[in-house]
Amino acid sequence: MKVNTTRQVYELKGCNWELTLRCTLNCMHCGSRAGNARPNELSLEECFTVADALLALGCKDLTFIGGEVFLFKGWDQLSEYLTNKGIKINIVTNGYRIGKAEIEQIKRAGLINVGVSIDGIEQTHNMIRGRDDAFQRIEQTLDLLSKHGISICAVTSLMQLNCNDLEDLYLFLLEHDVSLWQLQLINAMGNMADRPDFVVTPAQVRQVIDFIRDKNRDQQMVVVAADSIGYFDDNETYIRGTSSLIPCWGGCSAGITGLFIDSVGNIKGCGSLYSDHFIEGNVRQKPLADIWNNENAFAYNRKFTPDMLTGMCEGCDVGSECKGGCRSSNFFSSNALYASTYCCRNR
Repeated sequence: MKVNTTRQVYELKGCNWELTLRCTLNCMHCGSRAGNARPNELSLEECFTVADALLALGCKDLTFIGGEVFLFKGWDQLSEYLTNKGIKINIVTNGYRIGKAEIEQIKRAGLINVGVSIDGIEQTHNMIRGRDDAFQRIEQTLDLLSKHGISICAVTSLMQLNCNDLEDLYLFLLEHDVSLWQLQLINAMGNMADRPDFVVTPAQVRQVIDFIRDKNRDQQMVVVAADSIGYFDDNETYIRGTSSLIPCWGGCSAGITGLFIDSVGNIKGCGSLYSDHFIEGNVRQKPLADIWNNENAFAYNRKFTPDMLTGMCEGCDVGSECKGGCRSSNFFSSNALYASTYCCRNR
């Protein structure tokens, strides 16, 4: 997909789409402060227009997120439409209210898997999610999905409160037929903006990397490090869900191969860059293709050069490939887009 016929070519591969900000929980680490719907969220009709725009851009993979996806009426119709056009779709849910009706929606939607957010064993998860029955509901959801043959991906957001739960949580997930588990770091944004002491330390990230490596060697479950964890140390080939000898981290993909659509139609390169500073346009004001193809959009990534690296990333011998790691993690940990707080290679 060409941004400028005389310059670089950008191909849209993946998209995260926040359908609504509505949510049934009030999680202490929610980056979007989800709860009530935003005024004037995209209608289902508008979403179908955006869906056609994604198809025209050649999008291959799409994740529906929230808030809570199941609170957006017609999400399954939208998913079924896109699935029938060849896009691979999954969702991420808090798993709190999934019953017979939601299972039917999942089947109709044609999802490749359902991502279920789980942030620790019972006491920890309940505390983070703010409900005494949150863990019980998660267990019921996992069993229901497994009963109906629906592929499950667990997603855990790491913070000081749950790093010590990983071993027990791993065993719990194995018992409930989870085959894929993603570990990601929380950032000091949203509900966590006022709780920076809850954010994990670089030393804890090293322990998480060792945990992921060891579990992938066991080959009972694929455990994947999210973009904020790594990069390019001896464990790289073990922590991103690949057995390849070539590390699969290739730098932040925001605005390069991926984008984010929020519930009112704002476009960013990444949904974790939760700041209006990173909004590139709105689909109600300008066609999605025009936003994506704007040669000046997503400049923080599209116009990156290694001499922009700072901190311990400056002068790194893999800086041209790594590009300083995760932009969101960098922005919220140090306000420096091109200096990684959590890189383990240079420690």
